[in-house]
Amino acid sequence: MTQEPIQVIGGGLAGTEAAWQIAQAGVPVILHEMRPKRFSPAHHTENLAELVCSNSFGAMASDRAAGLLHAELRQLGSIVISKAD
Repeated sequence: MTQEPIQVIGGGLAGTEAAWQIAQAGVPVILHEMRPKRFSPAHHTENLAELVCSNSFGAMASDRAAGLLHAELRQLGSIVISKAD
């Protein structure tokens, strides 16, 4: 039986990470992104996973919410945090 692909909407940090993790698990995935056809005021490039918020990778300490998220992403083999590091 062929598995239907999981549809991921949005090529931001969360969408690209989700698509990567799904694919790494061996599940077919289709990533849908509005760019380069459409842009929001925050976007400056046609690329996926563009950092549009200065808070995205701001805190490094694991006692802060963002820092804890970073630590968890590293433990889970995140492609996004590995590129940010």
